[in-house]
Amino acid sequence: MKRFDWNRIVNLGLLLVPAIAGMFLALALFSASRFSVGAFEFSVELIPFQRGDTVIFIPPVGELRAATHWLPLAVKFTLLNVDLENLVSGLESLSALPDISFLEEQLHSRLHYYLLRNSAIIFACGGGAVYLVSRMRNLKRALLGGLLASVLFVALFGITVIRPYNLEAFETPQYRGAISAAPWVVNLSRQTLTTIKTLGRQLELMTANLHDLSLQLDQVRLNEPYSGPKVLHVSDIHNNPAAFDFIEKVVSSFAIDLIIDTGDLTDYGTELETELVSRVSSLPVLYLFVPGNHDSPRIIEALRRSGAVVLENETIELNGLLIGGVADPSAESPHMAVAPEQDLGEAGAAAYAQFFAAGAIPDVIAVHNPLLGTPFTGLSAAILSGHTHRAEVRFEQGSALINAGTAGAAGIRGLQSPQDNPYSMVVLYFDRDETGRSFPVMADLLSVQQYHDSFTLKRYYNR
Repeated sequence: MKRFDWNRIVNLGLLLVPAIAGMFLALALFSASRFSVGAFEFSVELIPFQRGDTVIFIPPVGELRAATHWLPLAVKFTLLNVDLENLVSGLESLSALPDISFLEEQLHSRLHYYLLRNSAIIFACGGGAVYLVSRMRNLKRALLGGLLASVLFVALFGITVIRPYNLEAFETPQYRGAISAAPWVVNLSRQTLTTIKTLGRQLELMTANLHDLSLQLDQVRLNEPYSGPKVLHVSDIHNNPAAFDFIEKVVSSFAIDLIIDTGDLTDYGTELETELVSRVSSLPVLYLFVPGNHDSPRIIEALRRSGAVVLENETIELNGLLIGGVADPSAESPHMAVAPEQDLGEAGAAAYAQFFAAGAIPDVIAVHNPLLGTPFTGLSAAILSGHTHRAEVRFEQGSALINAGTAGAAGIRGLQSPQDNPYSMVVLYFDRDETGRSFPVMADLLSVQQYHDSFTLKRYYNR
């Protein structure tokens, strides 16, 4: 009877175990590789000892993951960079973002390179591990160990990731981070690009007659002329470029002297969203901005570079108006949370104390959340706000309480309920009283309903 050869088993273990260890070490440390899909640059890496998920990480808004294959390897894609020039070119042609099938084609075209690259790295790591644990430091044995590690990797990758890969799992992905608040963004992305372009044409058609309308309105009360500036109040653009098409038309038609934006220009305050800020520099009048809870320090700095005047708990005199701006407390961080009512009340009271100590309560107070402006009611002639996405003009206790609604129709969120989120903004006409202090004589609320070829204008008088 032939004796069992334990030495052969031990030698095989001394070859197999370090080869496998070297393979997983190489995957953990060196599997990351870069590739591009259209305007987007990603890294892809294999994470060992994980559930069989494919993870797409988009900093800083979060990640989505789907159970696409078998364990023990997770596949992680991380968005590294966006070529804005390439992206804008794609948007203009409405080639849009790459869909899943395009992504699949791109991955297949790079699969052979990725396998070859990782196999070479695993060969080196596996062979090195076998060489280090070998008592004889046998080079031939190390090469055999490296080859074994590479073959095991290709086999493991093939039978767990490639062969049973289920792309349809992305139809029901899991969301983590800020993106979890709006998973429908993924499904609406292509529709949104088309809608924005359609709305831009719609706004252009509707505002073509604004000039004639503004001339007619100027004749309504000739017996009560005003000599002060015209101020356009906008708010809550939320990344919608069509809003700036509307703003440009209103500025031209109504001979606007100054624009005051009460915040939420963007949604997440990321570097990608700063591209929208460039539209500010092309406007023919000064753009005054008060940060909202969706505006990060990055966006605020980009606005300053574009030539906008950003007010954060300070005052400025423009066009004969003393204007005070109170920034939303949440704008101090990159997060988008709405500050508690107590914090908003305290921030408004602190701003009032600061302005009072400086010796003058501003004619106009600009805030994002209406709660920030409460302490100034009855003291400032006009209190401008946004946040609620509900346009409103009221004259109470000696103050004009103006909420511009949303000049961007609530951005992508507005697509879910367009009837509740029209484009809106307010034109304010200022004059001076007998004491020389500025106050709004009247206000025009402009409102454009999405998907309709008409607009409404309501004029409010400060009696």
